[in-house]
Amino acid sequence: MKKYLYLFTLTFSTLIFFVACEEKAKPKVTIDSDLALPITCMKLNILGDDKVLVNSLNNLYTFDKHCSLTLTLSSKKDIVCNSTVNMMSKNMGKFPKSFVKLELREGMKIKYSYYLDLYSNVDEDDVEEGFEQLKKDLLTPKGAE
Repeated sequence: MKKYLYLFTLTFSTLIFFVACEEKAKPKVTIDSDLALPITCMKLNILGDDKVLVNSLNNLYTFDKHCSLTLTLSSKKDIVCNSTVNMMSKNMGKFPKSFVKLELREGMKIKYSYYLDLYSNVDEDDVEEGFEQLKKDLLTPKGAE
């Protein structure tokens, strides 16, 4: 009986450890203090050719190709790391599989950046979540939140 109790306790503890330690990655957001808020327009620049992600952004906002602020969407799927430096992270299952990045620039100067490592491939929901954060940070007038 003690043997079964020991096995149950060990199994349950291991399960709790992995479930409790699994949490969603948090985005890294930076905002240039010189950026006048709220912004009034953005034009869209795409790095990559994922039409689904581009269409997702185009459905969320009407971009102005004459605006001086350029929003760049970049993402990568199925990241593979062959480096021995990251071997432990990859073997423990904590190595990202993809990322999504939204950067707002004025000329060459970065005014806003949203970056998120993902443990599954980037999809429309991830882009929409990033853009919702951008809207909250840049498009919503202060005090209207």
